[in-house]
Amino acid sequence: MLKIKKTNNRLRNKEYSEYLESRSLLGILYKLFFIYPKFFKYFGANNLDYGCGIGDLLYFSKLFNKKLLGVDPNKFNISVCKNRGLNANYLSNNFFNSSKKEIYDCIVMDNVLEHISKPEKTLKIINQILKKKAFLIIGVPVGKVGFLADPDHKIYYDEKSLDQKLNKYSLSKESFFYVPFNLKFFRDQSKMFCFYAIYKKDAKC
Repeated sequence: MLKIKKTNNRLRNKEYSEYLESRSLLGILYKLFFIYPKFFKYFGANNLDYGCGIGDLLYFSKLFNKKLLGVDPNKFNISVCKNRGLNANYLSNNFFNSSKKEIYDCIVMDNVLEHISKPEKTLKIINQILKKKAFLIIGVPVGKVGFLADPDHKIYYDEKSLDQKLNKYSLSKESFFYVPFNLKFFRDQSKMFCFYAIYKKDAKC
């Protein structure tokens, strides 16, 4: 496991971006065959990958001509995405201003929420920019092995606590799935074991 040094933010961001680039071929194939194809049925005309990292979902979406914008607070990740020819922007503090409301048909937060120490502001913004009756896809590592495998993870969520957090924002769970399989063995032993939930924004909010 990568140990991120307690130095300045720029160095930590560079180290973490390099950590993401060190992913294995198995990890990439795992995403391409077990996870990403399940997202597309929730996509609309305008979609967002919030916390896009180095752009694996952006690349996969591009292959299938799915419109997807990526945003990430790590400038080194954005540089990797740009070098790959992907549509990604740096997520500054004012990127989503008051004029950007209800513009996305689907927002993906794939293994992102657990990296945010104070998620309330982020979820409020997500709720603001998500269209009514649109979808939010969230993936979290519900196995302790997966949670402990990443040095940047800050908050552990299980299925219940994730629902409790999202229900505060007029988002109700439509469906869910586990990858690779919902078996206790994978939950206890595999760092790639994740829970994905699809939430729908209330039409009246």
